[in-house]
Order: sequence, then structure tokens, then C-alpha cells
Amino acid sequence: MVATEFKANWKTLLLSIVVSLLLMVGILHFVSAEKFFAEFSNINYLLLLVSVIFLLIMYVGMTYRIKIVLDAMQVNLKFIDMLKSHFVGMLLADFTPARSGYFATAAVLHYNYKAPPDKAMVSIFGPQIFDFALKAVAGTAAVIILLWKVTDEHNKPFLLVGSVVMSLGVATMLLLLFSERFLRLFTFSKKLPLVGGIYQLLESMQKNSHIIVKKTPELLVLLLFTWSAKAISWYFVGKALGITIDIGIPELAFYYLFQPLVTMLEFIPLPTLAGTGASEAGSAFIFAALGMNPATGAAFAFLARIKTTVVNMVAVPETLRMLPQLVKKT
Repeated sequence: MVATEFKANWKTLLLSIVVSLLLMVGILHFVSAEKFFAEFSNINYLLLLVSVIFLLIMYVGMTYRIKIVLDAMQVNLKFIDMLKSHFVGMLLADFTPARSGYFATAAVLHYNYKAPPDKAMVSIFGPQIFDFALKAVAGTAAVIILLWKVTDEHNKPFLLVGSVVMSLGVATMLLLLFSERFLRLFTFSKKLPLVGGIYQLLESMQKNSHIIVKKTPELLVLLLFTWSAKAISWYFVGKALGITIDIGIPELAFYYLFQPLVTMLEFIPLPTLAGTGASEAGSAFIFAALGMNPATGAAFAFLARIKTTVVNMVAVPETLRMLPQLVKKT
């Protein structure tokens, strides 16, 4: 079942690559390729390294929330094994539409470390709901605080579209995980290929969903921790490029708001590589709306993305270890 969910779709991958490349070409034309590449001429690699350290701190927090949920379901795994599984999910998320590849973390937990598939999915799906909720709330706040005053009246409704989509996604995920009545609306899907397997998995997950409710306080604390770590990581990406934000709020506070707003674009189900092109365009737009150079915004988002992908490449051996088992099951 898990194998079927994460089976590679090469046509989708190829389409995502093409769309992302076209978006990046369009962005380079809009912001000026010369100005875009000039932003990388004097990168402070020491500050970029500090950014990587805070990224790793965020990963530790994200892994610990997996541990909290698995421990509560009596699934005892080594922390380092859960961390390696998390890295695989983050790596695959960098190359899949809407970052859906992160759920492959559950596949690694199951195939490489023998965690029951339904419990592995609960440990990923449950905490991820809180992440989506944060992005919806903080992203909406960012729209209001950062852009509302500087955006033309006719364009303001469009700024809220991403937040509404994300909010609906959060509500659907909550209902699928916690509401038996809502899930029963999709009973017909049991007979459908692939979808039927997902339905059965959700049924199994609901048996353990009370764990998420019980562990909500701890998961919320960890959410604030990981949000802070990513905001600080992005702050140092900005400093590595020599960016100074002066818009009337503390500079670090800007990254607390800016980060979920841009990340929301990566989760919109477009045929792109984790929103490649969309998040760079969003960053360019936000920087331009705030009176800054749009090329700087696009360069910032691109550097933040590349830095993260390079760090995630350490998961390649663990990913390759899982592949033979996926092939065997499919």
C-alpha cells in the first residue's frame, strides 16, 4: 500500500521539470537575469553555514515530533533512524509537486525500520496538519501585515487565495484524520485502484488519531520551535546575501511572516518541483511590493532552496536502500 502511494511517476516529474524551468526563465526575464546573478557575487559563506546549522536544528525538531507520536503508539525506533527517514522525505519533497514527497518518510520508516505502515503515516500526517495550519494562519497574517497596505485594492482578493486554499486543505486533513463520518463519505472509493488503498490506510490511521489529540500540547511547542529555527535560518540566508529589511518591523519578525507565506506557494498543487519558480516569483513580488529589488527576492528564495536541497542530498544512500523494497512491492 505504502509502495503504491510513493511509486515514481516519471511523466509527472518530467512535466514538473519543464514547468519549473519555464517559470524560472520567466522570472529571470522579469527581474533581469543580470541583476539576479549579481546577487550571488558576494555570498558570505560563513553566514550561509550558520543558516544550515539552524536548518539542521529545525530537522531535529521535526524528527522529535515523529518520535513523540511513534513512542505513544509503542513503536520504538532509534532517533537516528527516524532522522534518516526524515531526511529522505525532505529530499523527495524537493522534487515533487506540493512537496508531497515528504510523506515518503513513512515509507522509509516502514520498509527500512519495520514501523507498521498505518502508525508510520500517523506520525507524519498528524504533525503535518499543525504545520499546514501554521502556514495558513501565519501566511494570512503576513498578507495582512506585509502586503495589505501596499497592494492595489483590485489585487487584494488575489493575495488571500493561497491562504484560503491552505485553510481548506488543513480542514480536509483534520476531518480525514479525526472524523469517521467525514471519511465514510468516501466509502465508494474502496473499490477504486490506488484510492481504495489510501482509504483503507486512512481507516487504520483513525484508530490511532487519538494519539495526536493527546500529544497536541507537545506538538504545538515543537511547531513553535521548528518555525523559529526556520525563520532564523532564512534570516541568515538573507544576511549571507547582504539583505537588510527595513519596513518598520523587527527584521527577524519579517522572516517569521515571510517564510510561511512563501512556503505556502510550494504546497500549491502545481506541476512544479516543490514550487520551484512559484516561490521565487512570490518572493520577487513581495520584495517589489515592499519597495525592494525583486531580483533580490528571487535570488533569496533560490539560494534558500538550493542550500536546503544540497543539505538533503545526504539522504541519497538511505533513499537507495529503500528503492529495492519498493520495486519488490509494486
